Amino acid sequence: MLKKIAMVVAATTMGVWAFGASAADPLKIRIGWSTMPGHMIPVLYSKPEVLKHYGKSYTVEPIRFQGSTPQISAMAAGEIDMAAFGALAFNLAIVNARQDVKIVADIIQDGVGDGHSETFIVRKDSGIKTIADMKGKRIGSNAIGSASDTAIRAMFKKNGMNDKRDYTIIEVAFPNIPVMLDEGKIDMGTVLQPVSDQLLATGKYDVLFRSKDAIGPTMLVFLGARADFLEKNRTALMDFFEDHVRSMRWFNDPANRTEAVKIVADFMKRPPADLEHLFTKKDYHRDAFLFPNVKSVQDTLDVVKDVGLSPTVVTVEPKYVDLSFVQEAKRRIEASK
Repeated sequence: MLKKIAMVVAATTMGVWAFGASAADPLKIRIGWSTMPGHMIPVLYSKPEVLKHYGKSYTVEPIRFQGSTPQISAMAAGEIDMAAFGALAFNLAIVNARQDVKIVADIIQDGVGDGHSETFIVRKDSGIKTIADMKGKRIGSNAIGSASDTAIRAMFKKNGMNDKRDYTIIEVAFPNIPVMLDEGKIDMGTVLQPVSDQLLATGKYDVLFRSKDAIGPTMLVFLGARADFLEKNRTALMDFFEDHVRSMRWFNDPANRTEAVKIVADFMKRPPADLEHLFTKKDYHRDAFLFPNVKSVQDTLDVVKDVGLSPTVVTVEPKYVDLSFVQEAKRRIEASK
């Protein structure tokens, strides 16, 4: 009998220990992203000395997608917890996929001040000089409804042209757009940095317009998160966002630029010389504490409705915004100085 009691006590103790160990496991955060070096998500957790909480209260699994819109179904299926959303993808996640999603942090902003704005280029020998010259032509877009796609439709509508009637949009992954331009399979395409500067330097291409010409400075891509995930894991996520903001500030610090560029270059398997635009005025704008420009998201959604990409758009504030995480990150970082 004593032996049986001892075995029960031991088993109970082991169960309690196992439960305690499980409860102490760091939160796994699955984050969607699509483009590097713009989104930065795959490399932000590569400097352990900058991160105070990684591996303790949280870990991160970056998951790659072709654009913002494919992340909607992944979030609805519970496959990711946060997504790199453009305005339309965010709206569709709420309106069509019935997701309760919050805007929580900045990723990249387009056309702010003298910062970079997405470039839409044509071959110099194409004879295309104006939007009107694109009538009947083919356009390469990374994903229907992406931030780039929205800018295309807005610019063409300004010039009295509509999709399918006046031009054709073909979905093409960003890396394939230059090749398809050269082969004449598309007549205009969205080309990201550093490729846009490299192509323009050859003298074989012209900029037809930039995103800011179509819709002004925009909150191009932001971090959206499931509301239930935020509420359930608020304590661990406060730690995550502190590290997230700290890391982005480290990468943006001019004192770290050489090492920062090398980290990104190594990830992309590119020579650092190819990424000379990074963390300069030729790069996208990023807020110092990753506060998103919520008004810009609403402005872009108004454009989305105007160009017919979505008949219904949400009112973003206050229901679909939670800035408490970046606010706390800023408080902690400034308090530690």
